[in-house]
Amino acid sequence: MSAMLELYEEDDDDDDDDDGLGTKLTVESDHESKPSFYKLSHDNTSLCLATDFSKYNATEDRPIFKGTAPARINGFSQFNQVALLSEENDCEKDGTQSQECGLTLEQDTKVNMVSLTILGLRLLFLKTIVFNVLMTLRLWISQ
Repeated sequence: MSAMLELYEEDDDDDDDDDGLGTKLTVESDHESKPSFYKLSHDNTSLCLATDFSKYNATEDRPIFKGTAPARINGFSQFNQVALLSEENDCEKDGTQSQECGLTLEQDTKVNMVSLTILGLRLLFLKTIVFNVLMTLRLWISQ
């Protein structure tokens, strides 16, 4: 583990508040993982999302991430960062374009059979409950 400590200067104003700007401590892991970049688009808005990187300053070589800070989700050890894209900016470095994610779900016959079996047992249970309620009502009416 390594730590980076940044000290900020205090206000020199003669205001009533004596609070300084504070101290910032960043702890980084020795294990380095590079960021993955994703371009997200909806209507006319495009974002560049950098995910799963271990170094706090891993995206500072990209101009689109200037002015934004990486965030670490509570409980996770990796950083994420997002930036708004303009028309002339591209999310990928060196002009390479992202590729479609080719993940597909394949059907599993065993899972389908188990799901159908559970559905059938639920229907049988419901039918048994309805039959018992009807027989109970019939018995009460006949007395």
